[in-house]
Amino acid sequence: MGQAYSYQCDHCGYEENFKQGHGFLVHSQPLRDYLKQPMQIFHYKTHRLLQKLASETRPLFLKAGFQIYKCPRCKTLHDKIEVTVYDEENVVHKTEFRCSQCKSRLKLTNIHRLKKAICPKCRRRTFHRNHTYLALWD
Repeated sequence: MGQAYSYQCDHCGYEENFKQGHGFLVHSQPLRDYLKQPMQIFHYKTHRLLQKLASETRPLFLKAGFQIYKCPRCKTLHDKIEVTVYDEENVVHKTEFRCSQCKSRLKLTNIHRLKKAICPKCRRRTFHRNHTYLALWD
């Protein structure tokens, strides 16, 4: 279950929705249970890494969900599926993302505190949350 937030540019009118939370197909579960599913949900590189990690003898667990990231250089928003693999004590793997434009490492952002961002279309700092729109999804 999660929420979708709508952002709109005051200058050019561009609108985009960003998801945050856990969906039906990406929920916390043992890593081996995820790999038994017939459908591959994650990017093929992430899936291959998960297969490699599952070959270890210790029991590993998978936690995944949509998160909203912001590029520290471009100030643009991105929603990505964050994948974390952990054992009973430690995080074994956590995905990291890079901006598709400047290749900077994306930083997790708090969507509730974010006032404005850079519009991906017109590149002005007029991209803000549309408070009249909020959707729940599963």
